[in-house]
Amino acid sequence: MQELDTNEMVVKSPGFARVVELAKRVAASSANVLIMGESGTGKEVIARLIHQSSARSGKPFIAINCSAIPETLLESELFGYARGAYTGAIDKKPGLFEEAEGGTIFLDEIGDVSLLFQAKLLRVIQERKLKRLGENQARKLDIRIISATHKNLKKEIGEEKFREDFYFRIAVFPLHIPPLRERREEIISLSEFFMKKYAGVDHLEVTGFTNEAVNCLLNNPWRGNIRELENTIERAVLMRGNGLIDVCDLSMDELPPANNTFFADVFKGNQPLVPLHEFAENYILHVLKQSGGAKDKTAKLLGIDRKTLYRKIHDIESRNGLKAAGL
Repeated sequence: MQELDTNEMVVKSPGFARVVELAKRVAASSANVLIMGESGTGKEVIARLIHQSSARSGKPFIAINCSAIPETLLESELFGYARGAYTGAIDKKPGLFEEAEGGTIFLDEIGDVSLLFQAKLLRVIQERKLKRLGENQARKLDIRIISATHKNLKKEIGEEKFREDFYFRIAVFPLHIPPLRERREEIISLSEFFMKKYAGVDHLEVTGFTNEAVNCLLNNPWRGNIRELENTIERAVLMRGNGLIDVCDLSMDELPPANNTFFADVFKGNQPLVPLHEFAENYILHVLKQSGGAKDKTAKLLGIDRKTLYRKIHDIESRNGLKAAGL
């Protein structure tokens, strides 16, 4: 997901507006901030907002995903190392903490860091000094530390998976970002923003959403939050090409598997007769599978246009209890 620029944020819900207000308020201080929220809610957006609203805005903002770097490399990445500190260290290298000097370092997914490394980070944060691997020299640090996690760290503390002293050090000012399903006032505005963005990128003439598509977007639980919404709109823009995005453009490939023995069982009397819509649904899935998932070919074989096929796929998804937008 390409994060929204802080100048482009869509803020309409009271819950998210409160988060933005608090983020701007804490920006003037040097307090460590912990941003909590589900994946895809925009935690890095808020971290960047704090940095850009602070006196450190002219200095570096360095983001690091702690879960994406192996534990064995995380220490050298953050703290740096001296020449010969380990095999392959042919020259000295400053770490990301030093590169962020005067600015802000954003430690995303801090909840995935081991207890041992939490202790090392705690020492650095408390003393505002660090030693590169293989060095005895302590270097002073002037950085703002913002952390983020999708985990419930208080629960992790109770299960002894997270250090309580480390929690209190990084969570001087905690912020919780509500999920998109609790910010429904922003769903359509965000959808329009992403629609214009990707229509512009691909030089397409997509202009808006049908009423049915709007209802579909509003009724989706968006478990992946803004990241899921953005991906959905990007695909829909490509599917539509021009005009208004419809429900069929939002429907993707998450369908129940076709029952290959269904038709034989019905005709042989091995299965009770079923309603016509159930028979038709199974036939659509069967043809879709035989076509290798190619919807244009499926529509042609069924003798219907592509728009009708997508609408029928959406109906199948809805009847089978799948997510509304095929996600």
